[in-house]
Amino acid sequence: MSVPPGMSRRAILGLTASALAATALTACGGDSGGSSAGSGQGTLTIGFDNEPVSLDPALSSAISSDRNLLNLFYEGLVRQEKDGTIVPALAESWKVDGSALTFTLRTGVTFHDGSPFDADAAAWNLKRVIDPATRSTKAGTLSTIASVTVLDPRTVRIQTKSPDPLLLTQLSYEPGMMVSRKAASAAGKDFGRGPVGTGPFVLERWIAKSQLVAKRNPGYWRKDAAGQALPRLDKVVVRFITEPKTLRAELSTGGVQLLRALPPEEYTQLKDNAQVRLEDLGVRRSYYLAVNSTRAPFDKLAPRRALAGAIDRDGVGQTAASGEYDLTATFATKADWFADPTLPVPAFDAAKAGAAFAAAGVGAGTPLKLVVRNRPPDPTIAQLIQANLRAAGLEVTIEALQLESYLDTLKKGDFDLGLGVIDVPRYDPSLTFDPYLSSTGPNNFSKIKDPELDKVLAAGRAAPDRKVRTEAYTDVQRRVLDQSHLVFLHQARSPVIHRSDLSGLAFDLDGQWRLHEARLGR
Repeated sequence: MSVPPGMSRRAILGLTASALAATALTACGGDSGGSSAGSGQGTLTIGFDNEPVSLDPALSSAISSDRNLLNLFYEGLVRQEKDGTIVPALAESWKVDGSALTFTLRTGVTFHDGSPFDADAAAWNLKRVIDPATRSTKAGTLSTIASVTVLDPRTVRIQTKSPDPLLLTQLSYEPGMMVSRKAASAAGKDFGRGPVGTGPFVLERWIAKSQLVAKRNPGYWRKDAAGQALPRLDKVVVRFITEPKTLRAELSTGGVQLLRALPPEEYTQLKDNAQVRLEDLGVRRSYYLAVNSTRAPFDKLAPRRALAGAIDRDGVGQTAASGEYDLTATFATKADWFADPTLPVPAFDAAKAGAAFAAAGVGAGTPLKLVVRNRPPDPTIAQLIQANLRAAGLEVTIEALQLESYLDTLKKGDFDLGLGVIDVPRYDPSLTFDPYLSSTGPNNFSKIKDPELDKVLAAGRAAPDRKVRTEAYTDVQRRVLDQSHLVFLHQARSPVIHRSDLSGLAFDLDGQWRLHEARLGR
């Protein structure tokens, strides 16, 4: 069965394993060639509320935000367009033959440090991610890889344990991002503070808790449709600002031209500003409670179920999201292909929840520690939850922490409840659910150990057919709700917010941006 260049996600997921075995796909890139003349066009300043811990794509953990910055420095073998189509990137073509995926690599591409990108570099990167010694947060996404073989300087073959219809999609993002072996080997554990890839920008400096500056990569291989050199910008300055009011003020006055995210109570104040654009791409900030299953009272199912009915989700959304929110049963957005509208959002009933807590042996006044990140609107949400649980007879102490302390506390399990947020949709439901629900998930802060849930998660990852995957991820969501492993709150709307004179933004399927063609000026 032949497939035209540029395979959509729908087409990939629709292929059966037997069909994949007969598929030969060759995609020709249209980004190379043309004039290398050109220069950047100014400095773009970004207000960014979530400074990365690491810009090593193999180790990044903030799925909802890190790629906005990783995209400055790195590229994958392939790229997924906003519509789900898989297109060439560092690989100019590829062929699927059963359990083998063979890439023909682009020539003349170098890393920022001058070292060549070739088949040896590609193979080393893939092996690095799946090597247990790396402790990569992305290793699970490439778990089907059995071997990686260099056939010649331009050709690398991946052999999987069985046909993997998601492998191309995974390689479009962090698991497939290519880093310089020379730089990573020299820097060791510090490589995440000095990213070196093949991307459109080169790191100039990174001052913790202040700013990151990236300059134009003059040797970048990609050209625009007219054959002109990319990127267009001279520099990108990322200012790390956690206070939403400050972010809004900076955007209003032109101090920054692009924001990663802003709470609804702030961005709604920008709707009448002619110098600002709000673009709703369907991204939602999905708030949830991690429920520590390793200690009482939530090591038992009955208290977890009581908790699910003790939260007034509509009340939280109205107050903390200024009414700019959706209610869904899980992390799935209303537009996700795997969303099940029949799944119920737990009904709020404080009296019933209080009685359920008492019946489960959780007495009135039981103390709980709720850990939140100290940035708006998280403390406000925590206070609303505190009031809800007090009405159900529990006493909640809120601990608001800075990012590193917050993550450390969650990882150590020193909490009863942890307020979290993820940006959805994501490019695949395995990224929506696995990191938070799998027993080995890097963001499984609830410490869930549920063999039945692991089984249905694995079924969802492995299924080649979208109908089968939809059924599997419906089972995932039903299991999570039945066991109350997490408490899902509201999904705040999160438009892309930028100055009107910024154009050329490109977006990943999950709304994270790429700046290779961004420009300032009308």
